[in-house]
Amino acid sequence: LNQAYTKENLGLVEAGFCNLRKQIENARKFGVPVVVAINRFVTDTEPELQLMSKLAKEAGAFDAVICSHWAKGGPGARDLAEAVEKACKEESKFKFLYDLGLSIEDKIRTVAREIYGADDIELLPEAKTK
Repeated sequence: LNQAYTKENLGLVEAGFCNLRKQIENARKFGVPVVVAINRFVTDTEPELQLMSKLAKEAGAFDAVICSHWAKGGPGARDLAEAVEKACKEESKFKFLYDLGLSIEDKIRTVAREIYGADDIELLPEAKTK
């Protein structure tokens, strides 16, 4: 790996956070608490992990848990499981992204706009008939 990824680099963590921010934003649109799993790898530093957790919570995550289940199996995911359990006990205002009575085309349009940031969709005539 390039040294940018193996040495502590808080600026790179912060710059790359925009992707996770969007995922948190997307998940929150469904009205449920969002728990972020931050996978700890051997090259990650504690300040990088703490920054990721802080940014995730500031972006609206219910919790952001540093975990190491890839290395430790189940015991490495214990804190994550506890955070998910706690989130499940919180008030939830689940909602679909769109009105279930909409046409399939309008449902696709809503997902494209709300989740992917599209301006609109264009369906081929063949897709419109299926």
